[in-house]
Amino acid sequence: MAGILVVTHGEMANGMMDSLSLIMGEQSDYLTLGLKHGDDISEFNEKIQASIVELDKGKGVLVLVDLLSASPYNQAAMCFNKLKEQHDYRLIAGTNLPMLIEAFNQRMIGADLTTMYQAVMTAGKEGIKEFLEEMNKMNA
Repeated sequence: MAGILVVTHGEMANGMMDSLSLIMGEQSDYLTLGLKHGDDISEFNEKIQASIVELDKGKGVLVLVDLLSASPYNQAAMCFNKLKEQHDYRLIAGTNLPMLIEAFNQRMIGADLTTMYQAVMTAGKEGIKEFLEEMNKMNA
């Protein structure tokens, strides 16, 4: 089973996991990290690395971050060269709740890391809808 690491600014990661537990029940083999004002960025990088190592039980780790090119993303990306020889992980930016739900759903059915991240990417894109556009589709 692949591990899941959610890394965001502030408490967003914890809030998303709280919402996920309401929908899917309590989960295991995941960690959350939040970058807060005043955090040392090198220590944050070390926490990300340690979390990936802890979560990788041989099936890899899906790392979900909030924003492309922001500190959580950059620090997770910087870990790649240090970890790539022993740990497989995929890093996805722009995390939303549909993506998180899909990640845990994919993991429940035993998907490998590649299948998992591809399904998560699709769920993220397809989970963005606008009310009037959706109503017009239903009435067409």
